[in-house]
Amino acid sequence: MRPSLSLLVCLTATASSAPAPFRPEVRGGQPAAGPKVLLYYDMEGTSGVNRPRQVLYPNPEYLEARRFLTGDVNAAIRGLKAGGAGEIVVTDAHGSGNDKEPDVLLDQLDKRASFLFRDHPYEPYLEAPDSSYRAIVCVAMHARAHSPGFMAHTVTVEPAYRVNGTVLTETTIIAISAARFGIPVIMVSGDNVLKDQIKEQFPNAEYAVVKTARGRANADLLPLATAQGNIERAAKAAIQKLATFKPFAVTKPFHFEVWYLNRRQADLASSIAGTQRVDSLTLSYTVPDFAEGYRKSEEMTGMARLEEDRFLVQAVRQRPDADRIMNAYLDLLITNWLEPEKLPKPAAPVAAAGGKKRYHGSN
Repeated sequence: MRPSLSLLVCLTATASSAPAPFRPEVRGGQPAAGPKVLLYYDMEGTSGVNRPRQVLYPNPEYLEARRFLTGDVNAAIRGLKAGGAGEIVVTDAHGSGNDKEPDVLLDQLDKRASFLFRDHPYEPYLEAPDSSYRAIVCVAMHARAHSPGFMAHTVTVEPAYRVNGTVLTETTIIAISAARFGIPVIMVSGDNVLKDQIKEQFPNAEYAVVKTARGRANADLLPLATAQGNIERAAKAAIQKLATFKPFAVTKPFHFEVWYLNRRQADLASSIAGTQRVDSLTLSYTVPDFAEGYRKSEEMTGMARLEEDRFLVQAVRQRPDADRIMNAYLDLLITNWLEPEKLPKPAAPVAAAGGKKRYHGSN
């Protein structure tokens, strides 16, 4: 979910109330009988993906990775349908930087599923689930921060998270959020490192391995047919034993601990009101509601990301035209600060066929 510029640099170098009801756009047919399933996808855990640039728009490798991702999502849909699932809704939880369209290829998405669009920006972890769903499936996920999985992180490169003593993967975040509505996570796909983390926290969940991590920047891939076959079988098995699942259990209040890669990041994040310093790298806070706590963590991460600027400055200063680039940067900085009326007007947002902008989750 949401890899940033610094994630690529680092890896290649080494709710207390329910959201308002929303009916997703249905692509193909009417909702079928059977349990309704919400399918989240990320991208780092996609079969066929073993290079960081594949999951970041607009790299040339990204298009190929979209095909792999669509194949994985379709494999899960096939398995869910074979196991008796009813309506399946797909939502984007990755955030590649492609704000024009989802990472999955909509024209190739299995027509027995629908894709979740809204007419306003929304947070998929918090706002996609509601009480109409019976189960959640997570495809193409990755291991948690500070672990040796392929592109391992939690939300972004800077922090790792613990809530009430539980170290979070992004799947865990989805599960805690979904538990507000009584929805369990029943199936996950990704690499071998995430498999162990999922089995520790979700022992009843079905898991599909699609590759073996060789570190955070590389992985050994299974053949596509094998990997996607694993996904299909796991999805079918999971929906067939749906009655055995329970929502992820976390008691209130929610005590968050967030720890960072270095002290500079922690210092920046500590400016957020309500946080306590645990040690040089770790901050904590306690809230009565998970959604409130998650949003606060995003605010803290946004502050910590200010440290990313140093990577960009380092890259620029290594170039022979560094002085020209830095002068152009200063010109923009001064204009934005002192003479914003001279700035060009931003381009109009991309609209859907009906002339209205559609939002697809992590865009």
